Amino acid sequence: MSDIFDHFRRQAEACRAMGSSFTARLADLAPRFLDGTTLTGRRILAWNGHAGEDAVPLRLFGGLHRLVLTRRDAGLAAAYPPIDASDETLVAAVTAAIARHDHDLHDILMSPPQTNEVGRSAMLLPGFLWLARRFGPKLDILEIGASAGLNLHWDAYAYRYGSAHWGNKKAPIELAPECDAPPPLDGAVEVVRRRACDLAPLDPDDAEHRTRLLSYVWADQTERKARLTAALTHAAARPERVEAADAADFLARELAAPPEEGTLRVVVHSIFWQYLADPVRLRIQTAMLRAAEKEPLAWLRLEADGQTPGAGLLVTLFPSGEHHVLARGDFHGRWLRWLGDE
Repeated sequence: MSDIFDHFRRQAEACRAMGSSFTARLADLAPRFLDGTTLTGRRILAWNGHAGEDAVPLRLFGGLHRLVLTRRDAGLAAAYPPIDASDETLVAAVTAAIARHDHDLHDILMSPPQTNEVGRSAMLLPGFLWLARRFGPKLDILEIGASAGLNLHWDAYAYRYGSAHWGNKKAPIELAPECDAPPPLDGAVEVVRRRACDLAPLDPDDAEHRTRLLSYVWADQTERKARLTAALTHAAARPERVEAADAADFLARELAAPPEEGTLRVVVHSIFWQYLADPVRLRIQTAMLRAAEKEPLAWLRLEADGQTPGAGLLVTLFPSGEHHVLARGDFHGRWLRWLGDE
């Protein structure tokens, strides 16, 4: 029992570092509302697997937030932001909600959290521009682990890096990460084609899918919720949809045909690699290496890379294997530190 609460304590630290004091409080208070009297409590306390890698705290918090978003539990909503409830009130509300919705929350625990943090586009944009300056403006985008495909439309958004701007002022959202100095934003870029896959894709035009994504946005982060809602509305009006497919199978098929002449094919993903088993990673890399025997290929990703702070904006060029760490950035797109061609 103590082991599982260690994971909740570590989740609390992560939430504080990423700007959600409310979710950190929930994680800290977990020993006071999780016990063996409910299916949900028993399932969490006896978790079969690695609770940290399985993001057990976030599964539970997503389920609770969903009850608030769908107005299924007025008592819980009365203790959630923007209301600043005491710890005692919050514990009582969560305890009662788990008892009232025990079977539903238990079922939600069986599925991993699914996010589509559109703020990550602010991390990826400088990488796409770096590739366009080096190889020409035309890019053919293949995104894996794309969820609802919100970052697939990165070129439709507006960006502000300090005093530097990129994109249309009438864009559906503006992303403005903190940065000491703006990354290079010069050069033209054109997305010739864009396709994406996910094992369990979400449809931005489906109300239940929208609610699922919103439930995993931490309840006190209203700005993230607003930009996610705007991005979902934009994506729903676009013709592209994320294909339900294994990433390695998807790439093997898509990379079998050559790209349009004068176009650089880019495989891209963000905060996805950590969820893959080693055999799947090997299959993905093999598909890229085989494709690069015929045409140049770029692998652009924002991923945890064992370094700090944040995640690395990484690019590998095939067939040469040339590798660059272009930047470090926040997992939710709050800040960016441009490194150049390290």
